[in-house]
Amino acid sequence: MKRLCQYTKDGEFVRSYDSISEAAQEMDCDESTIRKGMYKGYTPRGYIWKLSDIQERGQPMPLEKPSSSPVRILLLDIETAPIIASVWSLWKQNINPVQVESDWFCLTWSAKWLFDTKISSDKLTPEEVDNEDDGRIMKEIWELVNEADIVITHNGDRFDIPRLNTRFLTHQFPPPSPYQSIDTLKAVKRSFAFSSNKLDYINEKLHLNGKMAHQGFELWRSCLKGDTAALRKMEEYNRNDVSILEELYLEIRPWIKGHPNVGIYLDTSESVCPICGSDKITKGEHRYYTSVSVFETFRCDECTAVGRFRSTIVSLEKRKKLTVGLAR
Repeated sequence: MKRLCQYTKDGEFVRSYDSISEAAQEMDCDESTIRKGMYKGYTPRGYIWKLSDIQERGQPMPLEKPSSSPVRILLLDIETAPIIASVWSLWKQNINPVQVESDWFCLTWSAKWLFDTKISSDKLTPEEVDNEDDGRIMKEIWELVNEADIVITHNGDRFDIPRLNTRFLTHQFPPPSPYQSIDTLKAVKRSFAFSSNKLDYINEKLHLNGKMAHQGFELWRSCLKGDTAALRKMEEYNRNDVSILEELYLEIRPWIKGHPNVGIYLDTSESVCPICGSDKITKGEHRYYTSVSVFETFRCDECTAVGRFRSTIVSLEKRKKLTVGLAR
């Protein structure tokens, strides 16, 4: 007998439900949230959801541990202090560097490896805030970035990554090892037309978890005063951002154009999905056409991405006789 079962991220059984609607009602969420957890591979409300066989004792068959990423894919987010300057007006100011009383620096960072249950993070101490010294916490995040094959952020290509690089240089760290970047902000702008591209807004529209509520700019002001509780709150806010970033990434992953080919990292001779690395791919009914060639397509049974095989099905003889139009 199949029932919907709820597990912890460590694969421990929690309870079973007769239907998705029952589970959604119990967890106070939409049915679509539970369905996406079952079919998309992330963990809504912090649990894994799966249809499982119920044995005679009323317990489900053992659940395999959540699969890990085939490559080192790091999700990260940082929170920085604001720039404090002396100005004469609130409107359209060109601020001379001599007017800056305090430049920005990192207050907290948070990061996690894709599919890992652990979220790493750190925050400045009140003494470090007073000295505007983020060197200690920058060393920790540098080590993670240095280990990553792919780094995922939201608006990271414009904000998080250049800012981290600035602090790495400031503290005389060497450049981290090469990695590829996936910016989910760029991805959603390229493929969709949400009214707002803010992380919280998109997640709400997709029935995913959202940002943690806080008191607004007062939280940053309290952090600059060295308030221990505020710094702890900022770190918690930062950790939640990384968690919901992972949900968004997994939701839009099959849509991301130019996604790094994870298959290149795998030690296998089998054809795998270039997006998630799964070998569970099904030949597609449609073909992919270029101006001089045709390729068979496939769909990934795991992440639903569509791709093509690299070998053309057009013979060499035909390709030699093909003509193409002139570029304009």
